[in-house]
Amino acid sequence: MEKVSDVFQGALLESLSRFELAVRTLTSSGLRGEKRSRRKGSSAEYADHRQYVFGDDLRRLDWHALARLDQLLIRLYAAEETLPLEVVMDTSASMDFGEPSKYVTGARVGCCLTQIALLKGIPVLWRVASEQPLEPVRMAGRNDIARVFHVLDDLIPDGKGALGATLRRSAMQGPRRRSLVVITDGYDRDELRAALRACRAAGTDVYLILVLAPEETEPGLRGEFTFVDAETGMESALTVDRAAVRRYAEMVEAFRRDWLDFCRPSGIVLFELSSLQPIGPELFRALAAGGLIQ
Repeated sequence: MEKVSDVFQGALLESLSRFELAVRTLTSSGLRGEKRSRRKGSSAEYADHRQYVFGDDLRRLDWHALARLDQLLIRLYAAEETLPLEVVMDTSASMDFGEPSKYVTGARVGCCLTQIALLKGIPVLWRVASEQPLEPVRMAGRNDIARVFHVLDDLIPDGKGALGATLRRSAMQGPRRRSLVVITDGYDRDELRAALRACRAAGTDVYLILVLAPEETEPGLRGEFTFVDAETGMESALTVDRAAVRRYAEMVEAFRRDWLDFCRPSGIVLFELSSLQPIGPELFRALAAGGLIQ
């Protein structure tokens, strides 16, 4: 069985350094702005350091820190403070579908976003939505991603899941100003939407990644079948003919429109992903087009 960490070799992790999260930040004036303020240098209040990564402006190196600590550090200012990133992963039984599964692909995308954030000095917190709540995984250093690999590689999606409850807990416990990425197949719509509204009401920027398997969006089945609900165990007999496939395709499109109609007025960024999507340039272009990275 594939593990989430299998594709994350050194070359891939380092290649992520050329990207940034396309998220908003709190400017020094307290207003929402672009990811980086135009204010730089001594005109803005000093806030913190982060590790230098290839491509940073060398004029912003802290030469005193280099002399004292022998480390390349970039000075950050209050106008450039970055929002922390939080990732919430759906681990309900329906995510254990496809090859690789929706869970594995979705978790890998979340790990890509995590490494991009960590390389830019942005702290990251992961919450795994499972029936037995797990402790959140907190990361801040550029090499901390191994912490979440240890958790994700050992998980097998099972049961009904607890995405709505996890998101409500996130809304109550997390910082108001943050970027929240929710990875799911979106099937538990009613409970999930109420929780997403709670996060938005708390002032959180929400990015919803829907991961669907090709067998779900473009089924090629024909004949007599007994389908079993992965989360409830309920069985349903169904004849799959051309008319049934057409009706199913209409349902899939309605499902997509329904989520889009919910997200757009709610201020939630929606991004759909196939479970077959490999981790590589095509994915990064799609994430950039979807407004998640730049």
